[in-house]
Amino acid sequence: MAAARTTAPDLVAEAGLAPVPATSSTTPTPQQQELQTRAKEYITREKFNRRLTLPASDAHDELIVTYAVGGVDSDTAPTVLFIGGMFGGRFLASMADHLGQSLGMRIVVTDRPGMGDSTMVDVSLRLSVWLETVPVLMRTINAQHLSIAAHSCGVIYALNTIYELPWILPSSNRKLYLFSPWVSPEHSGLMMLSISSYLPSYLINKFDNIVRFINTTMMPTVHFSGMVSSAVSAPFTADQEGGSSGDSARRKPLSRHERDDVCREYCGVSAAENSGRSKELIRATFEESTRGANHEALLSLRKEAAGAWGVCDDYKTYPDALEAKMRAFYRETGAGTGRETGQSDLAPTNDPFVIKTFWAENDNMIGKKGEEYFNKCFERFSETNRGSSGDGNEHKCLLYESEVVPETTHETVCLPQYEALSSALRDMLGRQE
Repeated sequence: MAAARTTAPDLVAEAGLAPVPATSSTTPTPQQQELQTRAKEYITREKFNRRLTLPASDAHDELIVTYAVGGVDSDTAPTVLFIGGMFGGRFLASMADHLGQSLGMRIVVTDRPGMGDSTMVDVSLRLSVWLETVPVLMRTINAQHLSIAAHSCGVIYALNTIYELPWILPSSNRKLYLFSPWVSPEHSGLMMLSISSYLPSYLINKFDNIVRFINTTMMPTVHFSGMVSSAVSAPFTADQEGGSSGDSARRKPLSRHERDDVCREYCGVSAAENSGRSKELIRATFEESTRGANHEALLSLRKEAAGAWGVCDDYKTYPDALEAKMRAFYRETGAGTGRETGQSDLAPTNDPFVIKTFWAENDNMIGKKGEEYFNKCFERFSETNRGSSGDGNEHKCLLYESEVVPETTHETVCLPQYEALSSALRDMLGRQE
């Protein structure tokens, strides 16, 4: 699930300075060097480079899990666990750091096995190890509850999490937020992904080396599922800022992640500074282990070695199973028997559990067919079909909502500049737009 393309990653100077002209030279300008230095200092902050230890079990030895905290680094802040896509590890927390701080929220992202410094495990153990990790992470960061958001193939982990561990959700916000959920090639109908599903597992196990080679040798940036877009590059060049009126008429409008005003609002820095951070994020990711991406590919492509997708192995049957699970959980908590938590705020509620999905307008990883398939699986629980569960007594315990985020791709849909992430975080806090 990776694709690469050449970009024009010319960095610009800080606001108030003239844009850096396009140049064929590979020697960084003083302005570029300054931005690169600041970006590296930012990504290497302690809050983005933490670790915990997962105790040994019958299935595995003691494991290391690396994670990052974005936003407000406080035990008392409302906390969201963001589950990234294939290469979307802990450094993604840095991208939402400013947004989290402005909203007073803590945003936590982990490296799954084989990514960063997280210990590699057998591919068949990925889901079970993840479900072990979440409660340990909560104890480590002293979080009573977590809101959950996920992107791309991270959705597979998220759907298992809220089914197996519903008690982790705060009673004030029993919702799940999904960004471009992964849909297997058989349902997305995308030719290249369908072909890739027939590749032998031993080739897919070299996948991260291919992406690493492209990223570090052939291309200045790379775009892939669950990370950042290759379009996250410099917003301006000399001919974009200058030139004749005829040039201006032909100029393509800047994307939101390329606009200086939008980046300052949602990322707290100029577009050039944010571009530098994005490049450093990618560099730092590939400087560490990415072997886990091979297992993510095996899982996403439903290779036998990876096993099933847990309780969401069939998206068609998952919604009914989730509703039944939530109904039983609500009854249990209403009776005051929260067996798994010992937490104090498991209040009974008549509100349904909500899954809110944000789709990219142009998604070359999922496609419209994949979007329609996923929505169809949850259609019975949409707002238009909301009502009795069918037993004549109780209303549905699950509600499904979805929307398309304008001007986005699979990679940019959860970037702060496109507002869907901001919308989700505000909703977690119970705030209106």
